[in-house]
Amino acid sequence: MDALIQPGQVLRMERAAAPVTVGECIGQGGQGVVHRARLGSALFAVKWIRPGPSEAETRDSVAALLRRGQPPHQAFAWPIDIVTSPRTAGFGYVMPLLEPRFISVPQVLNASIQPSFRALAALGRELVDAFAALHSSGLCYRDISFGNLRVDPVSQQVAIIDVDNIGIDGGDALVKGTGPFMAPEVLREEAMPSTVTDLHSLAVLLFYLLVHGHPLVGERADAYYNWAAGHLSETEVTVRNFGTHPLFVFDPDDAANRPLPDDPVRVWWPIYPLHCQHVFVQAFTTGLRDATLHGRVKEGTWRRALLRLHDAATSCLACGAEAFYDPQRPGYPCWQCQATLPAPSQLRAPGGTLVLSDGARVTPHHLFRDRDHRTTLATVSPHPAEPGRLVMRNLTSEVWAVAPDGEPPKPVHPGQRLAVRPMHIDFGGVTARID
Repeated sequence: MDALIQPGQVLRMERAAAPVTVGECIGQGGQGVVHRARLGSALFAVKWIRPGPSEAETRDSVAALLRRGQPPHQAFAWPIDIVTSPRTAGFGYVMPLLEPRFISVPQVLNASIQPSFRALAALGRELVDAFAALHSSGLCYRDISFGNLRVDPVSQQVAIIDVDNIGIDGGDALVKGTGPFMAPEVLREEAMPSTVTDLHSLAVLLFYLLVHGHPLVGERADAYYNWAAGHLSETEVTVRNFGTHPLFVFDPDDAANRPLPDDPVRVWWPIYPLHCQHVFVQAFTTGLRDATLHGRVKEGTWRRALLRLHDAATSCLACGAEAFYDPQRPGYPCWQCQATLPAPSQLRAPGGTLVLSDGARVTPHHLFRDRDHRTTLATVSPHPAEPGRLVMRNLTSEVWAVAPDGEPPKPVHPGQRLAVRPMHIDFGGVTARID
């Protein structure tokens, strides 16, 4: 029998009893190989599990996910059915085929054209929402890392693959994680993967996404890698730096592991508002020591921080560089040209405060707190006749009632624009204020 499936081979779905034709190989790892596949005229992917001692447990895990039916969040590439073949021992499973627009996080970070600050914050929020849904269903992922997810920075969507890692929170685990992303207690072999350990891995991933580096790799960790060359194995060094002696590169009480001089983390960290920095500090100080849901940063905290970050995006009036407005640091300079960033106009709505800058969008979440961040109710753009000023366009079907300070009230009909200035706006039963 063949060890692995081959292009052109026909597999049989267990539940649907339908034939699946194997296409070219599109990826592989330690657990299995992934091929394009065709079911009738539709394209899918098939992951074939490599034969080994853990094969039966992996099959049980996939079968358990199939019994659950729908995924807890649309980001997960959930299994559709198990497939087998009379000519190849073992099994695989059919799953959705990712579109080419989905790329890895390292590809995003190394791209010549970086995603906007808003896009980075939105991607982070999507990741948080996906794992929050997974954890709320009583499951944990166990191996949150670069290899197991893809993102589309244009649409700000995420795709989480290798779902055979998923299992019951607190249950036995075949996979413990990927070294630099693993929680310290897992590396020390004091705990098995769980929701609590997922939260550490998620924090590492978010730090990479936003700050462009690892939160625990600095001068001390780098020196230990160099000193340990020829003395300790790579695994032993990993356990020391991320398990037994982890130290945040921006630990407020210990500067021994600050970022290396040429590390992009040094440039990115000061760009972020203090409220965002404080969440990372909690994740990599208290969160390193207190491996509980109390000590780790939970998804709700990340969600609020990333929403606030997304809505704080602005740009420097002097050089046009993207920036974040931080009310805790008035007069903070632009990271690129050092010009002072003036306080921008802000929409204060029931769902949060939105900095009004070019490209900002008002969504249902701002008005109704319903977590709909994709529907656009209004857009902000430069004033067509007055440089330096902004306009907001009504994209709803409602007539807004606006009351600018010192002016008579007036309606703003669908499709119309209003010049941004201090005012109250009735969006149709929901009132907000521009300051």
